Amino acid sequence: MSHDMDYISQAINKKKKELEDQARIEISMEKLKLAKEQRCILQSQKDIIQNTRNAMKEVQVDRDLLKEEKKKLEYLIADLLKAGHDGKDKLERIKAIVDE
Repeated sequence: MSHDMDYISQAINKKKKELEDQARIEISMEKLKLAKEQRCILQSQKDIIQNTRNAMKEVQVDRDLLKEEKKKLEYLIADLLKAGHDGKDKLERIKAIVDE
């Protein structure tokens, strides 16, 4: 009977060790999976930030171009007003629109 108890105890310990090893492997795999997901998330965030910065640069360039165009229009309007053309009222309205 003692021999059977030892055998059962050894079998239980062996099974317990197998389960612990399997659990360690599963935990390691889960950690690797989470690390991979984290790297993917970080890469996605990096790409989003980079795309946002590029878009902001493009918007800044467009904004600068629009400012230049506005200045050109303001100078043109001023020149036309100085020249005394008949459409002064119309030019005043255009200037008001540009100033908005």
